[in-house]
Amino acid sequence: PVRLTADPAGERFVYASGKTIVIRSLADPSQASEYTEHLAATTMARFSPSGFYVASGDVAGNVRIWDSVNAEHLLKSESRPISGRISDIAWDSDSQRVLAVGDGKERFGHIFSYDSGNSLGSIDGHSKPINACSMKQSRPMRAVTCSDDGTCVFFHGPPFKFEKTLKGHSGFVNDVRYAPGDALFASVGSDKKIFLYDGKTGDLVRQVAADCQDPHTGSIYAVAWSPDAKLLVTSSGDRTCKFWDVEADKLVHTVRIGQGSASPDHQQVGNIWAGSHIISLSLSGDVNVLSLESAEPTRIVTGHQKAITGAALTPSRLLYTGSYDGKVCAWDFGSDSPGTAANVSGTVQSGQIKAMAAAADSRVAVG
Repeated sequence: PVRLTADPAGERFVYASGKTIVIRSLADPSQASEYTEHLAATTMARFSPSGFYVASGDVAGNVRIWDSVNAEHLLKSESRPISGRISDIAWDSDSQRVLAVGDGKERFGHIFSYDSGNSLGSIDGHSKPINACSMKQSRPMRAVTCSDDGTCVFFHGPPFKFEKTLKGHSGFVNDVRYAPGDALFASVGSDKKIFLYDGKTGDLVRQVAADCQDPHTGSIYAVAWSPDAKLLVTSSGDRTCKFWDVEADKLVHTVRIGQGSASPDHQQVGNIWAGSHIISLSLSGDVNVLSLESAEPTRIVTGHQKAITGAALTPSRLLYTGSYDGKVCAWDFGSDSPGTAANVSGTVQSGQIKAMAAAADSRVAVG
């Protein structure tokens, strides 16, 4: 699973790439900025409910909390809540408490005060790495985590302590999310199932569309709620995203990515639903813009996932770039959106591009 998160206003989303955290506009993907202070490879980042801060994690277990408004991204605090990869981070509604989970050696999760770093409870009950966490945004305070051990664990707080184990799934549980309004939370897993739970008590409500005739056929890696909490969108390894009506308990729409292709690059591993923007992430790194009115993505934002090793500019200001993995992208600097790329077809995507050249009517890549 890959975490994409949006700011409270639904204008920007944030994600990890290499040692960098990228903040990108949802409406105009060419508008982006970077946070580059992590020394280890980053894993995820999440906006605070106030929108003023971002908490970002890396593979070494570090959590850095920094200003998201100013271009300098000033550091507010830094801590190391667990001794391994940070998989997810959650904030409470006051933007005061931070829950960080992942794959540690002594523990798989920790909750602490964002400014002082003081512990605010214990996150236990799991026997394997925790994949995701979510916190109730209203009182009484609650938190939920999900893990490779096939369970979710429900916590009361503060201080946060174990309340009970939720055993609906029969495989890895990949994501768990509270709904807007906190009445429910949903979990998804590698058993291809979606479960709903009561947001205050943690009691199982039901499996979503258990008798669906067109269910996911691959692991579900991410789930997101619509702003009105009436719909869910799920992203799966079967290269589809599905929309579910929670009240009617039925599937209402399916979006297929990479129509006609069996490539694992089109597996869907992360998503967000922010305002009118619905986004799902492909294993290839492509960002797919989804709509309830379209069976295919309405827009695909693509780019390089490896170091760029060759580039050439045409007389008409079309920039071609090639990367370490053999991928070639074209960037039109004369267009309305110069910060977005198009994949170039007809190239063999294996092996490093060494150099590139371009003329008015021809382009050459060698490697």
